[in-house]
Amino acid sequence: MIKRILLSALACLTGSTIFAMSAGAAPVFQMRLADEAQSSDSERMTYVTHYDQHIVTNVYYVQKAVLLDETALKSAKAGEDALGHSIIDITFTDAGAKRFAEVTRKNLHKRLAIIIDGQIYEVPVIQSEISGGKAQITGSFSKKEGKDLANRISDAAKRK
Repeated sequence: MIKRILLSALACLTGSTIFAMSAGAAPVFQMRLADEAQSSDSERMTYVTHYDQHIVTNVYYVQKAVLLDETALKSAKAGEDALGHSIIDITFTDAGAKRFAEVTRKNLHKRLAIIIDGQIYEVPVIQSEISGGKAQITGSFSKKEGKDLANRISDAAKRK
């Protein structure tokens, strides 16, 4: 069974379109810690979600240090969960799996920004160590959006 990064209550309820603003071009896939308080080693990014005709904007200060990037990935594949919601299954390389387990173990109850193409895609709270070399990105994206996103991530993993 694939362990999931459990999202904060707000992230569990948020809607389909997620945008972010960040300075400069970034690699296709990154995982970095995020906080609501600014620090000298962070950059400001906005995370906008749509939920029941409401737009919610959150500002996070994302650490500049990249914990994982596309080099840690083996593949990404679009799919559906048991309720038919779109998901993206991520498989890590052996080294990536070890690093992801270490990152989740050492950063319990902190936010982990998942950044794709320079945009925050999700900002879940790490609830437990996630070992086994697999993870899921969940959200309210369409099947086509999930497939396109999984293809971009998987293509980036192949280019490393």
